[in-house]
Amino acid sequence: MRLPEDGKKVAVGFSHLKQEISLQRFGSGQLKVLLLGGVHGNESEGFLFIEKFLEEIESGEMNFAQEISLFVCPRVNPDGCAVVRRTNHRNVDLNRNLPTRDWTETFTDLRYYPGPSAGSEPESAATIRMLELIKPDLILSLHSYEKPMVNYNGECEDLAKAMSKKNGLIVSGDIGYPTPGSLGTYAGWERDIPTITLEIMRGQEPKPVYHQHKEGIVTAIHYYVDHPHPTLAKKN
Repeated sequence: MRLPEDGKKVAVGFSHLKQEISLQRFGSGQLKVLLLGGVHGNESEGFLFIEKFLEEIESGEMNFAQEISLFVCPRVNPDGCAVVRRTNHRNVDLNRNLPTRDWTETFTDLRYYPGPSAGSEPESAATIRMLELIKPDLILSLHSYEKPMVNYNGECEDLAKAMSKKNGLIVSGDIGYPTPGSLGTYAGWERDIPTITLEIMRGQEPKPVYHQHKEGIVTAIHYYVDHPHPTLAKKN
C-alpha cells in the first residue's frame, strides 16, 4: 500500500462490518501530521469536528504551510461511529487494543474490553498501518470526556501548552486512569512520536466545539514548523 497523493484518499483498512477506514492527504511537505477521530464512536464531538475541518480544507477556505503534509482519518472506528457506540462491532475498546508493552487482557468495565489479544482488531491494524506508512512527526487524536483537557504523550508538553492557550483547556500528561493498549502509549511513549489526545467537553454542540478548537488544531499542525522538535532534528 502507498500513501495517497496530495488531495487524494485511500482505504487503509476496513472495519468488521467492511466499512472503509479512509485516509486523506493535504500537502506534500516533509513535516507529517496525522489527525485522527472516531476511535470511540460515542465521542462524536471529535469526528464531527474533523469532518467540518475537512470541509473547510476541501473548499479552499483553509491552507497550510508548504512544509506540511496533513493526513486525516476522521473515523477510525466507523462501525462504532455509525451507531454512536464507544467500542467496535465486536465490543472492543480500540484504545485498549493496540499492542503496547503494558497491554493486558484484564479489565474492570466492559466499556474497556481490550479484545482477545493485543492488536486483534482490523481497526487497530489500520491504525498501525497508518503509522508505519506515514511515519508521522505528530499525532493529533480527538476524543471527548467529562473532564476536557489537552493530554500529551511523548515529549510534546510545549505543543500542548500552545494548544491550551487557544482553547482554554488544562494540559496534562496523565488522563487520570490507566490506559494500557492506548495510542498515547503505543505512539507517544513507546515510539517517541509526539502524541496529543484532545479531550473535548463531552456533550458540547458541534458549532461551539468548532469555534473553541479550530485555532488550537491549526496551531498544533503548524507548531513544529517554527519550533523544531529534537526527535525531528535526529530524523532529518
